[in-house]
Amino acid sequence: MNQPVNRPRRIEYLDLFRAIAIMAVVAIHATSTAVTHYPTHSQGHDFYFFWNSILQFAVPAFLFLSSLVLFYNYSARGKETGGMFGFYKKRLLYVFVPYVMWSFIYFGVKQVLARHDPMSHFTFFLKQLLTGTAHTHLYFFLIILQFYAVFPLLLSLTRFRLFKRYLPLFFIAAQAVFYVLHLQFHFERMGSLLPSYLIVIGFGAWIGLNFNVSLEKLSSYRYVLILAFLSGAFIFMYGSVYIKTSLTAIPIMQYTLLFLFRNLFTLSACLLLLMGCERIAAKKRDRAHRIYRLFDSLGTVAFGVFLMHPLVLLFWRREFSVELARHFSLGILLSYVVALLLSWVISIGLRRMKWGWALIGR
Repeated sequence: MNQPVNRPRRIEYLDLFRAIAIMAVVAIHATSTAVTHYPTHSQGHDFYFFWNSILQFAVPAFLFLSSLVLFYNYSARGKETGGMFGFYKKRLLYVFVPYVMWSFIYFGVKQVLARHDPMSHFTFFLKQLLTGTAHTHLYFFLIILQFYAVFPLLLSLTRFRLFKRYLPLFFIAAQAVFYVLHLQFHFERMGSLLPSYLIVIGFGAWIGLNFNVSLEKLSSYRYVLILAFLSGAFIFMYGSVYIKTSLTAIPIMQYTLLFLFRNLFTLSACLLLLMGCERIAAKKRDRAHRIYRLFDSLGTVAFGVFLMHPLVLLFWRREFSVELARHFSLGILLSYVVALLLSWVISIGLRRMKWGWALIGR
């Protein structure tokens, strides 16, 4: 007989976290063409570069949240019989299947637009499926699947008191070691490899294991986190070029500074976003309840929006880029609104269908 499941209380404001993160992801993709459209150092370039760069915390934020939720939920279940089997079954169905479906959709659409026969390039599709390259955003699902593969091992390590107590430090050290190995062996597609995100995953795990205590500790360091975010973001956005050019003679110092400030920016952004969502939920008023519910509805289908919005942007740029060329910024704004709203509405519709999970997960 299975042991009874000890399910922890659901953290409702995490849907708000997801909603903000997915809006940032869509904004990154909507403004990506604008960054290259304007000449460097022009007013238009500087404007879009700022917003495209300051929102780069979004993908690490989803990994941070995934780690937090998994460790929060599964640490409370102890040695529940069949727990890991259910974990893998759920992830295989609700993450891997949508990934395969959308990889094929993006591959097929691109082949048709290029006037190619998709079936004649099927081996190329299999390569894209294995590397997460059917479209620019699908690399994220390779990362999340890598995380799911090692999660049971990481969870089992938390039974050791030393590992659990200093868990963030272990993850920081592991990512630093991986970065040193990369400098030596030059791994390809670093952004698709799980060890590139171990710091945000480690802090997410620590918060998930010590939820109430960790939020109290973070709140006491909120001004330090704000300073870390501002300094990390500024150097990440505007100091990276200077570091790369001025320290070419000392590559280890160059790579170390880039590593430190990028992770300082993304981690502090994740932590501040979590604290901000908790504060908003705590101070929610009746007047703002409808707006809060609206964000919640976006957060619940964030997975579907993530998968779908690049397809909307693909057709938008194909059909309307010429007509809106004279009003470029208006076109960028409209592309963002249309991509977000259309993928949001379709995801809500699919969520209500029996088979919808195959496209948007659950």
